[in-house]
Amino acid sequence: MEGSAQIENYFKSDFQKSSLHSAQIMQMKYIFLPILIFTFFCCGPLFSQQYVNLSVDNDLYFNRDWYYSSGIFISFGKLREAKDQKESFPQKYVHWTLGQEIYTPSKRHIRDVSKFDYPFGGWLFLESAFEKYHSATSVWGASIKLGITGKASLAPFFQNLYHDKVLGLPDVTWEQALPQRLHTNFNVMHKKRLALVNGLALLYEMFGNLGTQRIATGGRLGLLLGSSKALSFLGNPLEMQSKARAIYLGTRQEYRYHDYMISGSLFDNDAPFVLTHIPYKNSIELGFALYSQKWRFLSLWNSVSKDNGLQRGSRHYYLNISIARFL
Repeated sequence: MEGSAQIENYFKSDFQKSSLHSAQIMQMKYIFLPILIFTFFCCGPLFSQQYVNLSVDNDLYFNRDWYYSSGIFISFGKLREAKDQKESFPQKYVHWTLGQEIYTPSKRHIRDVSKFDYPFGGWLFLESAFEKYHSATSVWGASIKLGITGKASLAPFFQNLYHDKVLGLPDVTWEQALPQRLHTNFNVMHKKRLALVNGLALLYEMFGNLGTQRIATGGRLGLLLGSSKALSFLGNPLEMQSKARAIYLGTRQEYRYHDYMISGSLFDNDAPFVLTHIPYKNSIELGFALYSQKWRFLSLWNSVSKDNGLQRGSRHYYLNISIARFL
C-alpha cells in the first residue's frame, strides 16, 4: 500500500498540472509504432536461438553517485533463420532493449543550482535493433531508439526509492531537471574481428547516432585475450555459446555533436539548467567475460573523460555487470 501511495503521489504532482505533459503522455502510446514497423520490415520471421540479458551500469562501486550515475537495460533477442540453409552465413538477429539512464550533479542533495556541475536528467527508452552477420568476423547493424526524458522517465522516483529503502540516504533534490520530451534516435554500427595469434584477437567497431537525444560518431578498438570467439565484447550474447573465458582491454573514442542530457534541446531553450558539453569523449575499458552453453557473464570497468568543464576530477568511473541466459 505504501508503494502504491508513493507512485500515486509521484504522478499527481506534474501530470495534472500541465496540459503539455498530458499531451506528451498521450503521444507515448504512438511512439512505439515505428519500432513495430521497423521490426516487421527488417526482421521477418524469427526462429531458434534466443536470449534474455540484464545489464547494469553503476558508479557506486567506486563510492560515487554522480554524473552518469546508473543505467539499467533489459534485452531480449532472437536469431533469424539463415537465408541459405546450406550456409551458416549470412545470419540475421533482432534485439529489443528497455533501458533507463540517470544523470545527476555531484552535489545532488542541494537546491542551489549555482553549485551544480551537471544537470539532473533521466532517460527511459525502448530500442529495436537489427544485425546482419556476413561472417563470423563481420557484422552490420541498425537500430531505432524511442523514449522520453524528464519526470516520465521515472528516474527521480526510482532513484529516491532506492536511496530511501536500500541505502538509507536522503532524497536527491532533482532541482531544475531537464524537461520532459519525447525523443527519437537512429543508430548504425559496423563491427569486425581480426585474429592476431591463437587466443588473441583485435576487435573494432564504428558507430553513429542521429537523433534529438544524441548526435555522435565514433569507434571502439580493443584486444580480446582468451578462448572466446565472440566478435564483440559487449555485443550480441548469441555470438558465443560454448565454454570460454576472456579478458578485454580497449578504448572508446567519440565525437558528440549534441547531447541533450547536458546541453538540452537543439530546438528550444526550455531547460532550466544546462551546461556546455565537451564534444570529444574517450574511455578506457577493462573487462572479463565467462561463457557457457546456457549463460554469459561479463563485467566491464569504464574510465570516462569529462562531459563538461565543471566536473570534479579528470575522469569518471563506473562498472558494468551483465548476465545473459540463453533460452
